[in-house]
Amino acid sequence: MTIDANNYPLRPDEITTAWLEAALKSSNSMPASAGITSIARRPIGVGVGMLGLIEVVTPTYSGDAGNAPKSVVVKYPTEVEGNLAVATTFNVYEREVRFCQLLGPKAGLRLPKLYFAHTTSASSFIMVMEDLSGYALGDQVEGCSVKQAEMSIIEMAKLHAAFWEKVDSDEFQFVPYHFPTVHSDAMLQGATAGWDAMVAIFGDVISPELKNNRDKFLATVPKMQEWIVSHPHTLVHGDWRMDNLMFGVEPDHAPMAVLDWQGTLRSKGVQDLAYLLSHNMDVTERRDNERALVAMWHSELLKNGVKNYTADQAWDEYRRAVLYLWVYATVIAGTLDPSNERGKAFMTAMVTRSSSAIGDLDGIALLDTF
Repeated sequence: MTIDANNYPLRPDEITTAWLEAALKSSNSMPASAGITSIARRPIGVGVGMLGLIEVVTPTYSGDAGNAPKSVVVKYPTEVEGNLAVATTFNVYEREVRFCQLLGPKAGLRLPKLYFAHTTSASSFIMVMEDLSGYALGDQVEGCSVKQAEMSIIEMAKLHAAFWEKVDSDEFQFVPYHFPTVHSDAMLQGATAGWDAMVAIFGDVISPELKNNRDKFLATVPKMQEWIVSHPHTLVHGDWRMDNLMFGVEPDHAPMAVLDWQGTLRSKGVQDLAYLLSHNMDVTERRDNERALVAMWHSELLKNGVKNYTADQAWDEYRRAVLYLWVYATVIAGTLDPSNERGKAFMTAMVTRSSSAIGDLDGIALLDTF
């Protein structure tokens, strides 16, 4: 059985037994002599994957299925029109598909096994992947514990070190630089368009200092974007938050697996670290552990072969990245439709934590240094 890569399901109700069978056989993930007679589906990630639909599909096999997967995760484009426009603008579907196909094996991280992936346009894609439901999914609303932050830092340092100062070749053409690209333009436009809407909804958890420096912050965004691609730079996940992290719970599990590579960028590695700590950690826990966690990231980089990068440099870049990532909070909370209460809850937590981190680190004072 062959698969037509250009004719694939774009919605959960379009997937068929024949198509899934062909997809799994295309990667030799099920024996040629076996078949799929039926499938059961259930959605996952409600309020989490706002730029895509995600479901677990469980096939019933005929014949000897051997080591064929008992269930798979399938990702489709979002059905929310506004969110699809964002996904298309940032070309996130192609980024994830090609990262998982080409760069994922070099990243040094535990990723879901890829059974099939394809995209034909900026607004359409499908991915069929290993089901890691046995792992414990992180929760951005609940927040990141110190132990989870430490596990994350060990893993992200592997990613950053693997590509440290190595991303300026044709191999990475599908991964945009943070600046100057459509990505940076869209982030500035989104932050400008979304600021007032964000303040209207979440203003009670935003510091007066941030609200009062709206125009100055937005005017400095291009300079911050230019800084965040200066050397040393590497490959970053771009959306390193709890809802994209799965933690091992069984003896044969990896400590952690990383999902959702739609936001992959060429940028400073500290971007991922700042996103994790300033958008995901409880405010008090971050304050109590921030210095040690940044130092740990720096130490892990050195263990993985990074040279000529000092601890003081890591801390300075961390403070700057925390400030810049207010752009992300503004775009997400001011322009995306959360579609449900879970999505709104994670936006509230993100805005609260980011605003507090900027205040604690005297971030507004850094605007004049860019």
